[in-house]
Amino acid sequence: MLAFQRVAWLLASMSSAARHMKLDPVQWVSKRDSSLPLWIENYCGEVVYPAILTQAGSGPSATGFRLNPGDLQRFTVRPNPPGGANGNGAACLTGDCGGVVKCTLAGWPPATLAEFNLKTSSGQAFYDISLVDGYNLPMGVFNLFNQTNNPHLRDIPPNLTNPICIGSPGLLTNPSNAPDKYLGTNTTYPIPLEQQNSVGDVSKWCPWDLQVLPPSKPANGVYPYPDDSIDRPAFAPCYSACAKSGSPSDCCTGSYGSPSTCHPSTYSRNAKAMCPDAYSYAYDDQTSTFIVPQGGGFGVAFCPLGRSSNILATMGKQLQAIASRGDALQTQSRIRHNNTAPASSEAVTLLSQGMGFTCLALLTTIVVVLISARIAKM
Repeated sequence: MLAFQRVAWLLASMSSAARHMKLDPVQWVSKRDSSLPLWIENYCGEVVYPAILTQAGSGPSATGFRLNPGDLQRFTVRPNPPGGANGNGAACLTGDCGGVVKCTLAGWPPATLAEFNLKTSSGQAFYDISLVDGYNLPMGVFNLFNQTNNPHLRDIPPNLTNPICIGSPGLLTNPSNAPDKYLGTNTTYPIPLEQQNSVGDVSKWCPWDLQVLPPSKPANGVYPYPDDSIDRPAFAPCYSACAKSGSPSDCCTGSYGSPSTCHPSTYSRNAKAMCPDAYSYAYDDQTSTFIVPQGGGFGVAFCPLGRSSNILATMGKQLQAIASRGDALQTQSRIRHNNTAPASSEAVTLLSQGMGFTCLALLTTIVVVLISARIAKM
């Protein structure tokens, strides 16, 4: 029997991305297309098997499909009464969703999240990549604004809107290796990237006690201290402190349920260093939430190659201006030719070692979207 390994989630809610997004939206009114594109792209070295569930609105007609390495699947979603789909059984090592391939509920952590709130009363869309529930697979989000009939969206440069999180050493490249375009950007509008982390940093960022798959003990059966001399597996999912302990202090609940009482853990600080644009704990809103005029679709890329983005710290003010006024044309001259370069697209080798077959489960709606990926080991 195959044992399935889920490796990533994409999640959104209608209530301002309920758990993580706490920013007060800036008022904006824009034209929204009746249906929005949603693309799923597989840059991993393994096959992925998406399973699709629609919670609200009309989702894709396909409820499950095979997505080979390098393949792209295009869908559209639109608001309608909610629907759903059933699935067959499986047992997951991470991200299990009740033992089904076609998920009908959220999965168990650890799981990389991309959260979308695509329809709000303010006329804005909110989205992010979150590591609050842990990390298991690199992820990138890219806008599909060129597919919309809203001119304000089409004018927004992609290097403001396409976050990337790479916490796996096999996908990290030297920042000096720069192709002409990366996840929809180009040399005119390059994505600002994190520049400091080495392969060694990315290999060991997960705190030792939060590893899902810790390395085997040496011959004497005792881990040396410090543990830096032990090679970790190429595929190394990581629990968040909250997912592992469930404690109020780690999960920002109870008496710790406010920004003044809940502070980032070692996991959160390390995760933020690896992925500056990703949520690292529950109150990491200001440096993690992307806000744009609503009406456009998005794509999700699994296993993007390169380096993590650092958009919000570098060009957050420009994005805020666009979110509040739709002022894309006036800010473009300040966004062109950012001095940080996209990463190389050299071949991936490390991450795919020992991964087996990969499965992906996807839940889509106009306002509620959930994507997961699982690895099947023989």
